[in-house]
Amino acid sequence: MRKLILASVALFALTAGARADNTATTFQFGAVNGSSVNQQGHVNDSSTTTQVGIVNGALTLQGTTTPSLNNTSSVTQVGAANAAVTGQVATGNNTSGISQSSIGGLPNNFAAVGQIGLGVNSSTITQH
Repeated sequence: MRKLILASVALFALTAGARADNTATTFQFGAVNGSSVNQQGHVNDSSTTTQVGIVNGALTLQGTTTPSLNNTSSVTQVGAANAAVTGQVATGNNTSGISQSSIGGLPNNFAAVGQIGLGVNSSTITQH
C-alpha cells in the first residue's frame, strides 16, 4: 500500500510539473506605444495588452508556428489612432477580444483577427 501511495504521488508530481502555460501581460502609457507578443508551443497561451496613448499598435501571435492547446487574447487600446492584429492557431479553442476607443477627432481604428482551431473560435471586436 505504501508503495502504491508513493507511486501515485510521484506520478502526480511528474504530470503537475510537466504542465506549462504561457502568460503575457503588457501595459503601456505613452505618446506612441507598440507591443508584440509571440507565444508558441503546445500549451495554453494567454495574453493581455493595454495601451493608452496617441498612437497604439499591438500584434499578438499565438500558436502560429507550433499550434497551442488553447489561446486567449485581449487587447484594449485608447488613443487617436489604434491598430491591433491577432493570429491564433490551436488544437483546442481560440478566444480573442479587441476593444478600441478613439480620442480626439474622428475614429481611427483598425483591427484584424485570424483564427484556426479544432474547437471553438470566438472573436469580439468593439470600436468607438
